[in-house]
Amino acid sequence: ASEFAATDLFDQQYGTVTTPVVTTGFPVDFFIERSPNGTDGNYFFNRLTGKKYMQSNSANAESTGGLSRFFDFSDGVMSSWGQAASYLIYSFRRAPGFFDVVAYTGTGGSTNTINHNLGVVPEMMLVKRRDGSDVWWVYHKDMTGTPHNAYMRLDATAAVVTNNDAGFGDTAPTATQFTVGGFPSGSGQAHIAYLFATVAGISKVGTYSGTGSAIDVDCGFSNGARFVLLKRTDDAASWYLFDSERGIVAGNDSKLNLDTTAAQTTNTDYIDPLSSGFTITSTATNELNQSGGTYIFYAIA
Repeated sequence: ASEFAATDLFDQQYGTVTTPVVTTGFPVDFFIERSPNGTDGNYFFNRLTGKKYMQSNSANAESTGGLSRFFDFSDGVMSSWGQAASYLIYSFRRAPGFFDVVAYTGTGGSTNTINHNLGVVPEMMLVKRRDGSDVWWVYHKDMTGTPHNAYMRLDATAAVVTNNDAGFGDTAPTATQFTVGGFPSGSGQAHIAYLFATVAGISKVGTYSGTGSAIDVDCGFSNGARFVLLKRTDDAASWYLFDSERGIVAGNDSKLNLDTTAAQTTNTDYIDPLSSGFTITSTATNELNQSGGTYIFYAIA
């Protein structure tokens, strides 16, 4: 991934009615589709499962999308779609060191070891059962407590949970494998896993501590963050999503939450631009900046 520009690995834009709906300039392996002003949820599609999708705000099994959702392009995603102009598309490319997608079948038992091609140790992972109802399991290297036996849920606001038998099996991931506990590895059950890592100048998986005052979060970027996902770990809080497509500005910013279907809000100033990353403002909610609070994030330049 370090051989690419950030724009060769990640793209965000509103769709069009042309084909493809979004032109990225690179093959899309995973995308999130969301109508910021609508309430129909956050749709996760990936190339491995094709037109099937799941929603980050739901524990439901995967469903089959309409004919508009196609990966049949080398430089974009989705066929012509009349409603595309109102939908924001976040597109990711698989690349060693940056991002990988793994489909696997659980074997049952207390743990399940899965091979991956990220090429480095995953720093954040999202895991979901596909063929039945189950929660979204989240691993992050900077979770409060011991991260290898801790997890959070993408579809809920709960603080971090510690459990050796669930989540990630109390086993550290490696550059070739990761481990899941008994719950996300039921015998014969189909799952999908999204793996993320830090790439210098391109992406950052990290943490910060709340102060109640403005916090500059240095991600090692040179032109600021385009995509920022945030979650408090030591108390209940939503998953906050900000992006430069809708505006990370010195003023009110548009905010979405991945754990709900609520439409975006545009009348709050929780995040400001910073050339090396992003700034959490002093006016941010306690879910993003309370003195003594612990927070995790994933950012892309």
